Amino acid sequence: MKYHIMSLGCPKNKVDSERFAWVMNSAGWKYSDEPESSDLIILNTCAFIAPATEESLEYLSDIIRWKGEKPGRKIVMTGCLPGRYADDGSGGLEDIDLVTGPGDWRKLSAWLGVVPEGQAQVSGQGSYRYLKIADGCSNACAYCTIPAIRGRFIPRHLDLILRESDLLIQQGACEIGLVAQDSGNWHQNGADLSALTEILAARHPSIWWRLYYLHPLHFPYRLTEIFSKYSNVVPYIDMPIQHASDSILERMGRRHGVGTIETIMEQLDNSPVEIAVRYTVITGYPGETEADFTALRDFLGRYRSGRHIAAFSWYPEEGTLEYSRTIARGDAVDDSTASRRLAAISAVGDALYADWDERLYGRELTILADDRLTGHTRWDAPEVDAVVSFTEPVNPGSAVRAKVVESSGAVLVAEPVN
Repeated sequence: MKYHIMSLGCPKNKVDSERFAWVMNSAGWKYSDEPESSDLIILNTCAFIAPATEESLEYLSDIIRWKGEKPGRKIVMTGCLPGRYADDGSGGLEDIDLVTGPGDWRKLSAWLGVVPEGQAQVSGQGSYRYLKIADGCSNACAYCTIPAIRGRFIPRHLDLILRESDLLIQQGACEIGLVAQDSGNWHQNGADLSALTEILAARHPSIWWRLYYLHPLHFPYRLTEIFSKYSNVVPYIDMPIQHASDSILERMGRRHGVGTIETIMEQLDNSPVEIAVRYTVITGYPGETEADFTALRDFLGRYRSGRHIAAFSWYPEEGTLEYSRTIARGDAVDDSTASRRLAAISAVGDALYADWDERLYGRELTILADDRLTGHTRWDAPEVDAVVSFTEPVNPGSAVRAKVVESSGAVLVAEPVN
């Protein structure tokens, strides 16, 4: 019997999918890259925002058609979609054989009739992998559905994190990203994310470690010291600042002001190590004035460490505080204004890339090869940031020393150096 997993959304979902794969393998099933040759498909959905929900439903519709083409096929739906929208008994799930909440591998195990031995594990492959260090979020931002889907913040135990890091490396990982809904909030017995990163970097000195989802409220300020001390902790910060106007941050329920992110960025800019920051921001937020937007745009272009911008327009997500509040106040930003502001943020992002293009051109860099022809730098996360195209084939998973011979935005061309 063969199974296939479709994992939608963020890297955190990929970790859950790898745990489902471990359960399936324990039950004697074999993984298939092709849905058509599979007897069961696990759809791990995303429903963080409306477009993600729509995408998940489109995939589900295709999989239901897939099931109807051959008797005996089965569907398992898991992830944020069932986590956000519980079955109210009105129907519509008749074609789905099993529905589980986010990461609920135990329910899948029980349905299969197996009890995997030992601690929960992950099963996967690839030169870069993700290690979940916590789940849930306790920040209660006004626009966000995560607490309702994933629950409150719960850090994973250090022993489990270390054991899983060892396993990922045994499975071939050369780079590991630490992920959670609020990674900077990880703590245990007085240790914070900085301490955890040091432990992992020292335990596996040949592995690249990358940090994702660092909320400014819980930013670990010792990271700049760690970047200097451990060359295998890549100087990269993924930080959802969301805005740079105090009034909008307050309305978002972010519990910090612009001064906090200014302090963080000034520290990063003054580091002896060259650091890249990936900003996540929301524009077109209800109540956002031109002055608010100008403050955000100017902030994003101010700091040398800024390299990537992931910008989104606000979505009226049902069930959030902002959804009901905006309906009551009637102060949503109109679609044309939101689109114009999003385009202006994109132009700032292009300018950041242009600045880095000048800095990287002609330099010899260590690049992690994702396959024979492409890879990524220390300042670029795989799958979402700039891609390096090699001028000749290299060994996948290797750290390649190469000279940047062309640099244009999100694409670098590099020539391997003997």
